[in-house]
Amino acid sequence: MEYWIWLRQLSGIGTVLEKRLLDRCKSPKSIYEANAEELMLVAGIGAALAKVIRQNRSLDQAESILEKALKNDMKLLTYHDPLYPVLAKEYRDAPTLLYYKGQLRKNSTGVVIVGSRRCTAYGKRAAVEASGFLAENNIPVISGMAKGIDGYAHTGCLKAGGYTIAFLGNGVDICYPKEHQALMDAIIENGAVISQYPPNTKPWPEYFPQRNALISSWGEKVLVIEAAEKSGALITAAFAKEQGKEVYALPHEIYNPSGRGANQLIADGVNIYLHPSQLLTDYDAVKKETKLAGKILTGTKGRTEKHSYRDGTALTDTERKILSSISSAPKTIEQIGVDIGIDQLKLIEILSMMELSGLIHTMSGGRFGRT
Repeated sequence: MEYWIWLRQLSGIGTVLEKRLLDRCKSPKSIYEANAEELMLVAGIGAALAKVIRQNRSLDQAESILEKALKNDMKLLTYHDPLYPVLAKEYRDAPTLLYYKGQLRKNSTGVVIVGSRRCTAYGKRAAVEASGFLAENNIPVISGMAKGIDGYAHTGCLKAGGYTIAFLGNGVDICYPKEHQALMDAIIENGAVISQYPPNTKPWPEYFPQRNALISSWGEKVLVIEAAEKSGALITAAFAKEQGKEVYALPHEIYNPSGRGANQLIADGVNIYLHPSQLLTDYDAVKKETKLAGKILTGTKGRTEKHSYRDGTALTDTERKILSSISSAPKTIEQIGVDIGIDQLKLIEILSMMELSGLIHTMSGGRFGRT
């Protein structure tokens, strides 16, 4: 393991060059032992970088880091380890070495839930419901162990008996924020805390964007709940879109600053989040089956509720008003709410049911149109 640590500590060698070196030399030890001519056969490694690698052939620092890691019950996940998810490796800057505490599953990728540190009761409820639903469907919940939505996502998953992973912007031997020590212990017991930073690394602002990129790389889908206009959750969403992930955002009251970032994501074309079943990998198939069978998911595993597929004669007054509102052109939740005079939170619930019943569908910009 000391050779993997040595490779990560090399100055001027980023993750892309590390992987090119590994492709050529097959192992960190072979890189360590290679001569300058062999190193320069790797694209991007010129005479200067080959010299840097050759001049830093000492394992003293690596052995010291490894000793600290083992002393703190930390484990190391290398890029060649079968526990390193294939999906996470698709991220261009996926680290070649990660430190973690807890247990990693054979397939530990899942759904990312991130959001505001200063969240409302509405956001908390959405985070707990979504994470509990994922836990009951045996899907890992991925987040960053921050205050607010992150913490509620981990907690909701754990309370439902699920598996959760927290990515940190510091060493996994340090709890940040300090108030989350009990939560961190619970995550280690029922999942894992992971970091690309070695032991004793304190949290610094510049580390968190890299941590956010790791969070999104581990997820098949990303749910943003209550993100302000400038927040780490929006950085995670940006990385997710760059990585080609499906991004969902919970719609929020337009006058509440805690959700303006999430609303902007919807305006920019991400999926509007209405129901936990959207977070399932086979959601489109589930929705199609739901429409044909006349059933909807309730958000609890194994429990369904009868819901007949309705034609125009069976609609409620509110549903008829919604369809009338969007008959001429697709509209946003805010526009529909103004048209029919209904509370936005209640409207979201009705729109969720109507979409799952096949009456309406979501469009770009968080708009709804008739099917």
